[in-house]
Amino acid sequence: MKKYELMVIIKSDLDEKAASEHFTKTLSKQLKDFGGEISWEDFWGSRGFAYMIKKYKWGYYGLFQFEMDPTKASELRHELNLDKNVLRFLLTLVDKNAPEPRKYTDMKKEYEAVEKKIKEESEVKEAPRREKLNTIPKKTEEKPVKKDELDKKLDAVIDDASVGL
Repeated sequence: MKKYELMVIIKSDLDEKAASEHFTKTLSKQLKDFGGEISWEDFWGSRGFAYMIKKYKWGYYGLFQFEMDPTKASELRHELNLDKNVLRFLLTLVDKNAPEPRKYTDMKKEYEAVEKKIKEESEVKEAPRREKLNTIPKKTEEKPVKKDELDKKLDAVIDDASVGL
């Protein structure tokens, strides 16, 4: 038995509930049918693509980690290729001693907390700079010149004999 990780992208034709059911019921059943022992699974929900894949702009992502007989891996790949709801998948070997992955929602919360902290720190650093910028006098806006006034000034320049035109 070897440890595998399976990343699956389900087509966006399904709604989120149907995609989640396809992930948790259909795909996990396929893994179990091939003798896989699922140790971890996480449905991420919808995500956009960096480029179009088979005329799709987005899909539903899901991740499994499981142990399975290596001889069954090619059969699993074949079944996933036949599944009409699976847009793409990636099956990789994982080190047996590798820790279990973390849930996407947990990682997202940690990322947002770090981003918030960085933003607060940058605002503290930017405050003195903003105060300096506020003390600089602002330019007064010039009134737009009317077309008639501009024509008169140009005629005066053209009629002036001292200007050698």
